[in-house]
Amino acid sequence: MTATATETRTEPVEESTPLFTIWAEGFAATGEAETAWQLNESPIGAASFDEAVRLYSEASESRYLFKRHRNGTWTYWGCRLFDNESDARGAFG
Repeated sequence: MTATATETRTEPVEESTPLFTIWAEGFAATGEAETAWQLNESPIGAASFDEAVRLYSEASESRYLFKRHRNGTWTYWGCRLFDNESDARGAFG
């Protein structure tokens, strides 16, 4: 028996969207210092870290402080952004 164009698929299509947490590296400048910190309180569902940061920055009141560089890295207030705490702390405290 062959399938016709009017038949529909009943199998569920499972699509999983990755969740991202955005971390900024620490800094020391103008008498202020901070170790790595987490920007978003809840994980962001996005296809990639790049998209997660873009979505978060667009929703942020300080969206003008986010910058995407030619090499693909993101910064916030000049601090590089990472998708995990370990890399953020390894970069600068």
